[in-house]
Amino acid sequence: MERKEFELIFGILSLLVSIIWGYYKIKDWNRMKKDDHIRKSYSIQIIGGLIVFFMIGIVGIYRYFS
Repeated sequence: MERKEFELIFGILSLLVSIIWGYYKIKDWNRMKKDDHIRKSYSIQIIGGLIVFFMIGIVGIYRYFS
């Protein structure tokens, strides 16, 4: 395999992880109580990390096809 193929595989895996994990975190976010600020701030950090994973996945796929 060449470097571009590894970037494509890493990009697809990053996208899948971010979408699946993000779906469950958003479901968990909606079940939290409104006054549970500690858990919500921790969830915001995780969701921010998932957005970064999503962008890495998009860049990996873009670099393969460009």
